Amino acid sequence: MKKATPYLLLVPALLFTALVLVYPLAQNLYNSFRNVSLIRGDHGWVGWANYARIFGDDLFWLSFRNTATYAIVGTLLALLVGLGFALLLNLKLGRVTGLLTFLYTIPWVISPVVAGFAWKWILNDHSGIINYWLALAGLIEPGTTWLGNPSTALGCVMVARIWQFYPFAMVMLLAGLKTIPTEQYEAAAVDGATPLARFRYITLPNLRTVGSVLFVLGVIWSFNDFNMVFVMTRGGPLDATMVLPVLVRELSFVHFDLGRGSALSNVMFLLLVMFSFIYLRLSTRSEPA
Repeated sequence: MKKATPYLLLVPALLFTALVLVYPLAQNLYNSFRNVSLIRGDHGWVGWANYARIFGDDLFWLSFRNTATYAIVGTLLALLVGLGFALLLNLKLGRVTGLLTFLYTIPWVISPVVAGFAWKWILNDHSGIINYWLALAGLIEPGTTWLGNPSTALGCVMVARIWQFYPFAMVMLLAGLKTIPTEQYEAAAVDGATPLARFRYITLPNLRTVGSVLFVLGVIWSFNDFNMVFVMTRGGPLDATMVLPVLVRELSFVHFDLGRGSALSNVMFLLLVMFSFIYLRLSTRSEPA
């Protein structure tokens, strides 16, 4: 009985996990093979038809491209911004370092919904601070549309995402910088290496592992990001910012097609599992032997 006690204590946690995780996943998988509507109900088994309709839909491929751009390009730019601030904070700035660290990490602790509304106001056509200052400088016409323009909307949402993700990248990269032995820089300086050469041949190689982990983790989070895009544009204008999480919501709760919505969410789940596997491999490789 004593040997079974630890396993019995795990039963409540396992039941809770099954209730909130396993059951919804199983139900979602089941719905993806059926013609299920929130209005018309369940009209039976359709096999792979929902998946065929998903992959045959031009909107899916547009959303996939938007999601890939939003996740990959946005994460890369956030890492570059985070690296720049990490290098700045790694300098000996005295007491001001703590204040700058606090200020730079504020975007990370703000709710994505709040951040989305804040950036929506900042980019407002008439009352936004961006338009005000750019128009005052004569760089744009007053009332220029940012989120309402298909050619600029996705870029604006990416800027908001970068603004919120870079503090996390900054903190992790700063921690990586602190682990680099100062002897390497001192030896390079004695050999006459320039600051650029020291950055290229010492700093970047030492940050390669943490940078790779951050990139994969950022792609996973951005790929699954619903709040920022939905709050700022709801996938518009003209589907210019339609990403896969927003498309799942559109199919399931606007068109009431739970079958296709479930199929698309399963496709997303498989993609995220793949990225998660890469993340685990990279993070495991980074651990000391």
